[in-house]
Amino acid sequence: MSGLPNISASSPAPAVASRGKIIMMAIIAGAVITNIYATQPILPLISSGLGIDLTTVDLVAGAALLGVAFGLAFLLPLGDRFDRRKLVLGQIAVAFLFGLAAAFAPGIWALIAASFGLGVVSCVPQQLVPFAAVMSRPEERGRSVGTVVSGIMVGILLGRTISGVVGEAWGWRAVYGVEAAFMIPVFIAAAMLLPRGVPTTTLSYGKLLASLWPLARDNRPIRESMMVQALLWACFNAFWVNLAALLSDGPWHLGSAWAGGFGIIGAAGALAASLGGRATDRLGSRTVIGASIGIVTLAFLLLAGAQTSIIFLVIGVIVLDIGVQSGLVSNQTRAFAVDPKAQGRINSLYMTATFLGGALGVTISGWLMTRYGWPGIVVFGIALGLIALAIHWLGAPRRQASADVGVR
Repeated sequence: MSGLPNISASSPAPAVASRGKIIMMAIIAGAVITNIYATQPILPLISSGLGIDLTTVDLVAGAALLGVAFGLAFLLPLGDRFDRRKLVLGQIAVAFLFGLAAAFAPGIWALIAASFGLGVVSCVPQQLVPFAAVMSRPEERGRSVGTVVSGIMVGILLGRTISGVVGEAWGWRAVYGVEAAFMIPVFIAAAMLLPRGVPTTTLSYGKLLASLWPLARDNRPIRESMMVQALLWACFNAFWVNLAALLSDGPWHLGSAWAGGFGIIGAAGALAASLGGRATDRLGSRTVIGASIGIVTLAFLLLAGAQTSIIFLVIGVIVLDIGVQSGLVSNQTRAFAVDPKAQGRINSLYMTATFLGGALGVTISGWLMTRYGWPGIVVFGIALGLIALAIHWLGAPRRQASADVGVR
């Protein structure tokens, strides 16, 4: 394929993974991703604890997402060149250290820096997604990717729940301390259970990075998946990063434990990732992507009533998570189908765009919440959904069918 020189065609294909091993990868992925999203329910606690306005404190969450994007761009491609298992173990070990740094941060800027570093090394879950893809039969690839993504999404949502409870009981620093401690058993489990990664290229690190641009330039399915999922992830984070402020400042005056508790409700929609993977295998990725965009946009229409109705808030949370998670799997599966030997780099492009979208969503929505309140968040989410729909619709007539074989 153009733009990808020196790909090794002689590397042995990894053995097909058992269902149990795929589930184990999902558990590890979910455990590591909590490092990033545990921050969001405790932002008001950090604000009051450090005496900093909430708009500035939102930068802690934004820095974590920006850090993930950085790690995805500069660490994830190494999975095509080196043993992905060693990369995973090294990142988990460093995540432990950054978690401790965040727990003992003396001020807001030290916390922002630690949050960024924690984000960089917490791209581990996306090292595991290519494992699941290349170690699955083609007809089960969507299901396997969906299982790992389900683990990631459950980790994101339940991590918020645990964070809210721990933060309200023992303070925001305890949340980072618990996250750091949690990395110890996660490291042990990964060391014992993860298979050895099989490199698929002999490219140097510089050439690996240089190959990213041609890979995106020459493959429309990858570009479209990147743009659409970046917009959907911006919607997802715009909601969750402002939920604690809505609950604390709205008519209910609820604390961080309640904000985290909504993660349990959202986790009910995490099954959508696995179901979305199966639907992608059967119906094709473009069909599922279009449906996902519509579901996310519908969610924000429901969330327009969240200021006055808990029922609308609960339904909106479930619908939003179903849409975002289904889109994440279908977009990712479509991008992976372009070249099985470039899974690490494809995932790097895809997830870097996704988390840049998330960081942008956090930053812009924090300003909108301060200036316009919850209606500003709702309008923002609907606008992003419509833009994603336009990209998806405009791309359909010109898609390169030969580059999207297997996922239509």
